[in-house]
Amino acid sequence: MPARWGSFAVGVALMLAPLVLGYASAGAILHDVAAGMLVAIGALAALEWPRARFALAAPALWLVQSGRGSRDGRAAAAELAAGALLLALALVPSGRRVPRGAALERSGPSPARGAL
Repeated sequence: MPARWGSFAVGVALMLAPLVLGYASAGAILHDVAAGMLVAIGALAALEWPRARFALAAPALWLVQSGRGSRDGRAAAAELAAGALLLALALVPSGRRVPRGAALERSGPSPARGAL
């Protein structure tokens, strides 16, 4: 699950990158804000549906490809870094989610309760 929150943070950072880095063109600003929103929403979806993490590979590949062709050096650096990080985080599996009661049922009685 920490990898999904990391992906969410990458999306938020991508949305804030034009403000922090000062992009030169409006097209690069719109592109990174839209891509960041897509990544953040996809990461939140992957928290609920773990297989959705593989869908984050598509915007990651898009960011790497657009970063390689970008004319704005700052936007290119942000897009390449975000894309590479998203690709790496998409490969990290989510932790296994076990319902609360199921973990207690499988472990058996506790020593304090079973001692009677």
